[in-house]
Amino acid sequence: MKQIVINIDRFQTRGAILEDGKVVEVFIEREGEGTINGNIYKGKVANVLPGMESAFVNMGLEKNGFLYVNDLREFEEKYLDGIENSNRPIEEILNVGDEVVVQVLNEPRGNKGARVTTHFTIPGKYLVLMPNNDHIAISKKIRNERERKRLEDIFAEIKPEGMGAIIRTASEGRSMYHFEREIQYLVKKWEEIERKIKRAKIGEILYRDNSVITKILRDVFSNDVDELIVNNEEVYWETIDYINAFSENNLKTKIKLYREKEDIFDVYNINKQIENALSETVWLDCGGYLVIEKTEALISIDVNTGKNTGSVNLEETVVNTNIEAAIEIARQLRLRNLSGIIIIDFIDMRLDEDKQRVLEALEGALSKDRIKNNIIHFTDLGLIEMTRKRTGNPLSYYYQEKCPMCKGTGIVKSSLNIIEEIVKEVKEFIDEKDISKIKVLTTKELKNKFIETYFDFIREYLKRRKKELVIEEDKNLEKNQYTILLGK
Repeated sequence: MKQIVINIDRFQTRGAILEDGKVVEVFIEREGEGTINGNIYKGKVANVLPGMESAFVNMGLEKNGFLYVNDLREFEEKYLDGIENSNRPIEEILNVGDEVVVQVLNEPRGNKGARVTTHFTIPGKYLVLMPNNDHIAISKKIRNERERKRLEDIFAEIKPEGMGAIIRTASEGRSMYHFEREIQYLVKKWEEIERKIKRAKIGEILYRDNSVITKILRDVFSNDVDELIVNNEEVYWETIDYINAFSENNLKTKIKLYREKEDIFDVYNINKQIENALSETVWLDCGGYLVIEKTEALISIDVNTGKNTGSVNLEETVVNTNIEAAIEIARQLRLRNLSGIIIIDFIDMRLDEDKQRVLEALEGALSKDRIKNNIIHFTDLGLIEMTRKRTGNPLSYYYQEKCPMCKGTGIVKSSLNIIEEIVKEVKEFIDEKDISKIKVLTTKELKNKFIETYFDFIREYLKRRKKELVIEEDKNLEKNQYTILLGK
């Protein structure tokens, strides 16, 4: 059973996709903090980098956007000099201060600004309009050649001159009526954007890629969904109106309004599953477990047998654990919205046919993922390499922040190291003639450790220089914190 649960309160809108009771995707939009993916901005060139074939664009955001020269070609052709298939270097196309309209491809991450492009796309439920690209592309998930030809013929007939379209998977089996209605809507959207370009100020948003609710209805809600439950009556009726305008009327019967007072995410066990998804360790039903760790460069996933001792033989136990892990890994990637380079270290298998079984299980589970992914077969080291397209923020972005003590490393200084820092700092005041008393305030743990290791030595050391050392516990200090007070 496939369900969509939407939870709306005064602070945020959250949506979750459940497959047989398990959460596989989460959508979050907080008040005043929407995603900027897909937004179109009017920007100004802040810097041109010939050596990197790119430019930085000021869009009024905290960090400048990053524009590759190949992502500039359509804008160059239509709005700058009209040269088709240009291969001019970026320094001949843009100068600092030039105005340019860009669309966000990837959200800002860490110290990096947003990746932007001028290959504009305006998405709908059945197609994505490419207003500056006269090309038709069809989703690879539509495999029937006859259906692909039918869709291509329809769009060749109805698409506006000079514009192109990406035909989405949801188009399969649909009639020309659906497409004509939507393409008119998307063309109108683009015409509104073009009217805004000249009068817009730098940093102004020319197009916003809709809310979480619209994205769910456009990209997820379809005939394979059994029900959509929403806890807000106003949004319930807006959803009905959207279905009336863009989708089949039979979908309306699947939309349900939740009226109870209890948190809808608690009722469907979503909050608990999100909490578990924030942990590095994921337990499998068989007793094995995954360890998922994120670094700046990649995501590493380690598979372990754990408590699974099996009932047949070691090889079969390993293969069964790896197959269950492969299915769970695909779910965790979607649930946590992990992206970029992903390295999976399955438990070692001797036989190539066993590796193939695990690989097929992973591919099958990932086929449900809406986000583009690419699996590279087992490497010589027995690892699976894969990539997953970056789209939006990872789940951890909304629920976690770096620890102020360890700064995200997961490791803090040892007690002994902190004590050595205290001793070093105390010694700096030895030659100060107007200081006769040094008081160290710290936690009970550090105080006891200090007395056990250095206190007698450093007290005598200071006494010979006519200075007094006192160490006291301060219950207001957190772990590894200390304060040094100086007196005459």
